[in-house]
Amino acid sequence: VDSTWERGLIGVAVAPEFPRMPYVYVCYVAREPYPHHRISRFTVQGDRAVPGSEQILLAGDDQRTLGGKVPAGHQGGALHFGADGKLYAGIGEQTAEAPAQRLDTLQGKLLRLNPDGSIPTDNPFVQATQGKYRAIWALGLRNPFTFAVRPATGELFINDVGGKYEEINRGAAGANYGWPAVEHGPAADPHVRGPIHFYPQASIAGGDFCPADSWPAELAGRYFFADFVHGWIKTLDPDRPQEASTFATGFARPVDLRFGRQGTLYVLLRNAWVIDDKFQPGTGALVEIRSLPAAAR
Repeated sequence: VDSTWERGLIGVAVAPEFPRMPYVYVCYVAREPYPHHRISRFTVQGDRAVPGSEQILLAGDDQRTLGGKVPAGHQGGALHFGADGKLYAGIGEQTAEAPAQRLDTLQGKLLRLNPDGSIPTDNPFVQATQGKYRAIWALGLRNPFTFAVRPATGELFINDVGGKYEEINRGAAGANYGWPAVEHGPAADPHVRGPIHFYPQASIAGGDFCPADSWPAELAGRYFFADFVHGWIKTLDPDRPQEASTFATGFARPVDLRFGRQGTLYVLLRNAWVIDDKFQPGTGALVEIRSLPAAAR
């Protein structure tokens, strides 16, 4: 694994029918034969991957050929199963900008695969592309660091780390989100899809939808999202997403958040700032936030 800057092991997803289907999927940047994204599937026994069980589902582009001001930056890497049973992956444009609009590279895209690594025949660019590029589902993204699936509708909410503005985009097959020509919308070009929510630059991070059965009614179903720089978590109504409310502040570099099966909100913190690829080891933390029982509120 190439762990330079924003590279590394950057996405993990568990098979929806786990443990009957004992697979864990990962997205990482491989070092050899050149830096490139790799989406792989591992067989799991207990709490460990079976040695030698890696099945490479998709090998990305040679990052050396795509340029960028910081080629090891803007790696994306988010990995989730959609309501349709397909595997979705967000890939950043490694600060090169232009690849986000090209269909001959995976950079700056949201990808869609079958669980076995084959490419769905109903992907939107199957006729316009060849080979692995048929996995492209949407384009025009800068750094889709995280995204989430809305349980009620199956919609994807894509958190795209921006240049001047941070964006939350509603996923749509074949959508072009405009980067690098357009940021934060509304776009003059009718072929470009604008964000449903945006705010001035920082670094939008993890997002997830609040379950309805373990939190107060006013939070149920809302979209929670964090910001790495500001250290807060905010929420918004996915049906009226223009306005966001602050849920909590004071987090040290949050990179992801997720609601567990029992309703607990887990917040992953880096607790460090990366400068010149040097940071203190062992600083990460996982924070649990639980809703009080109704009788105790």
